[in-house]
Amino acid sequence: MPKTPRARALWAGVLAAAALAGAVVPASSDSYVDERANTCHAEAGSRCLYGMVVTYWHRPGSRQRTLSWIYANRSPVRSHNLARWWYQTPGGPRRVGGSWRAGKAVGAWTEITWGRGRHDRVGPDLLAGSRICVEFNYGATTKPCITLK
Repeated sequence: MPKTPRARALWAGVLAAAALAGAVVPASSDSYVDERANTCHAEAGSRCLYGMVVTYWHRPGSRQRTLSWIYANRSPVRSHNLARWWYQTPGGPRRVGGSWRAGKAVGAWTEITWGRGRHDRVGPDLLAGSRICVEFNYGATTKPCITLK
């Protein structure tokens, strides 16, 4: 270690910068593939009466998918709009993933979300080929669905 106060301060700064740079580098060299899928159903003269968006991530080559955000929308705005999401793995039974949740009015439509994105988890890890669907409480016959790739 240098003897002069100025040299010690400079050396301490270099060590602090090196430590900070090391902290920014991820502990694992694993990379993730982020994917987004969406669907929109036209009905009753509306271009997008209801739809959904799913963001999920996985490691390259892996068949396991981790959901991070699910978004459902319904137009026109109705105060009683509730929705939940469900999933079905390839060859498996249909299971509820998220409980009934009330929508929030945004412009001319209602939107409902689960999760936050950013590699957070919402629901279980699923296999590629699993189907995610949103169900609205007003008895819609068609449900927006997405199959994870």
